[in-house]
Amino acid sequence: SSGINAEYGEQPIAVEEPVEPPKNPWSHSLFGCFGMDTKLLGLSLCCPCITFGANAELLGEDWMLYCLFCMLPGPMCYFGPYIRNKIRTTFEIEGSDTDDVLSYLFCPCLAIVQETQQLKSA
Repeated sequence: SSGINAEYGEQPIAVEEPVEPPKNPWSHSLFGCFGMDTKLLGLSLCCPCITFGANAELLGEDWMLYCLFCMLPGPMCYFGPYIRNKIRTTFEIEGSDTDDVLSYLFCPCLAIVQETQQLKSA
Protein backbone atom coordinates (compact mmCIF):
# COMPACT_ATOMS: atom_id res chain seq x y z
CA SER A 1 0.00 0.00 0.00
CA SER A 2 2.95 2.34 0.50
CA GLY A 3 3.74 1.96 -3.20
CA ILE A 4 0.28 3.30 -4.10
CA ASN A 5 0.80 6.39 -1.92
CA ALA A 6 4.15 7.02 -3.59
CA GLU A 7 2.58 6.73 -7.04
CA TYR A 8 0.01 9.42 -6.35
CA GLY A 9 2.39 11.68 -4.43
CA GLU A 10 0.42 11.43 -1.21
CA GLN A 11 2.24 12.12 2.01
CA PRO A 12 1.50 10.10 5.12
CA ILE A 13 -0.61 12.02 7.58
CA ALA A 14 1.10 12.72 10.89
CA VAL A 15 -1.25 12.49 13.83
CA GLU A 16 -0.18 14.53 16.83
CA GLU A 17 -0.95 13.07 20.20
CA PRO A 18 -2.20 15.52 22.82
CA VAL A 19 0.53 16.71 25.13
CA GLU A 20 -0.28 17.13 28.80
CA PRO A 21 0.79 20.47 30.26
CA PRO A 22 3.69 20.19 32.71
CA LYS A 23 2.72 19.66 36.33
CA ASN A 24 3.67 22.03 39.12
CA PRO A 25 5.87 21.08 42.07
CA TRP A 26 4.65 21.34 45.67
CA SER A 27 5.16 24.85 47.09
CA HIS A 28 7.26 23.25 49.89
CA SER A 29 9.09 19.94 49.93
CA LEU A 30 7.94 17.13 52.18
CA PHE A 31 10.81 17.88 54.57
CA GLY A 32 10.66 21.66 54.02
CA CYS A 33 8.61 22.15 57.16
CA PHE A 34 11.69 21.96 59.41
CA GLY A 35 12.88 25.40 58.32
CA MET A 36 9.43 26.94 58.07
CA ASP A 37 6.40 27.32 60.31
CA THR A 38 7.37 25.73 63.64
CA LYS A 39 3.91 26.34 65.17
CA LEU A 40 2.29 24.40 62.34
CA LEU A 41 4.85 21.62 62.66
CA GLY A 42 4.31 21.42 66.43
CA LEU A 43 0.53 21.33 66.07
CA SER A 44 0.73 18.68 63.37
CA LEU A 45 3.08 16.50 65.41
CA CYS A 46 1.01 16.79 68.62
CA CYS A 47 -2.51 16.93 67.18
CA PRO A 48 -2.43 16.00 63.48
CA CYS A 49 -6.19 15.48 63.47
CA ILE A 50 -6.81 19.23 63.90
CA THR A 51 -4.58 20.21 60.98
CA PHE A 52 -5.85 17.36 58.80
CA GLY A 53 -9.47 18.31 59.48
CA ALA A 54 -8.73 21.95 58.64
CA ASN A 55 -7.10 20.93 55.34
CA ALA A 56 -10.10 18.78 54.47
CA GLU A 57 -12.47 21.64 55.29
CA LEU A 58 -10.57 23.97 52.91
CA LEU A 59 -11.25 21.39 50.20
CA GLY A 60 -14.99 21.30 50.92
CA GLU A 61 -15.02 18.26 53.19
CA ASP A 62 -16.45 17.97 56.73
CA TRP A 63 -13.87 19.10 59.32
CA MET A 64 -15.13 16.95 62.19
CA LEU A 65 -15.45 13.79 60.11
CA TYR A 66 -11.90 14.06 58.77
CA CYS A 67 -10.59 14.95 62.21
CA LEU A 68 -12.10 11.70 63.47
CA PHE A 69 -10.68 9.75 60.51
CA CYS A 70 -7.23 11.00 61.46
CA MET A 71 -7.52 9.43 64.90
CA LEU A 72 -8.04 5.96 63.44
CA PRO A 73 -5.19 4.27 61.56
CA GLY A 74 -7.43 2.24 59.21
CA PRO A 75 -9.44 5.09 57.68
CA MET A 76 -6.36 7.33 57.61
CA CYS A 77 -4.66 4.92 55.20
CA TYR A 78 -7.40 5.80 52.71
CA PHE A 79 -8.45 9.36 53.56
CA GLY A 80 -4.94 10.77 53.97
CA PRO A 81 -3.95 9.93 50.38
CA TYR A 82 -7.46 10.93 49.22
CA ILE A 83 -7.04 14.48 50.56
CA ARG A 84 -3.47 14.63 49.22
CA ASN A 85 -4.69 13.57 45.78
CA LYS A 86 -7.44 16.18 45.92
CA ILE A 87 -4.83 18.88 46.63
CA ARG A 88 -2.60 17.61 43.81
CA THR A 89 -5.53 17.65 41.40
CA THR A 90 -6.70 21.12 42.48
CA PHE A 91 -3.26 22.70 42.12
CA GLU A 92 -2.10 20.48 39.21
CA ILE A 93 0.87 19.20 41.22
CA GLU A 94 3.14 16.46 39.94
CA GLY A 95 2.99 13.11 41.69
CA SER A 96 1.03 9.89 41.75
CA ASP A 97 -1.36 7.92 43.91
CA THR A 98 1.60 5.77 44.97
CA ASP A 99 3.47 8.88 46.13
CA ASP A 100 0.43 9.93 48.15
CA VAL A 101 0.13 6.54 49.87
CA LEU A 102 3.87 6.38 50.62
CA SER A 103 3.83 9.90 52.08
CA TYR A 104 1.10 8.91 54.53
CA LEU A 105 2.61 5.52 55.24
CA PHE A 106 6.09 6.80 56.21
CA CYS A 107 5.65 10.43 57.31
CA PRO A 108 1.98 11.38 57.72
CA CYS A 109 2.59 14.43 59.92
CA LEU A 110 5.03 15.90 57.41
CA ALA A 111 2.57 15.21 54.59
CA ILE A 112 -0.13 17.10 56.52
CA VAL A 113 2.22 20.07 57.06
CA GLN A 114 3.19 20.09 53.38
CA GLU A 115 -0.49 20.06 52.38
CA THR A 116 -1.29 22.90 54.80
CA GLN A 117 1.54 24.99 53.40
CA GLN A 118 0.27 24.32 49.87
CA LEU A 119 -3.25 25.39 50.80
CA LYS A 120 -1.96 28.52 52.57
CA SER A 121 0.13 29.54 49.55
CA ALA A 122 -2.89 29.48 47.23
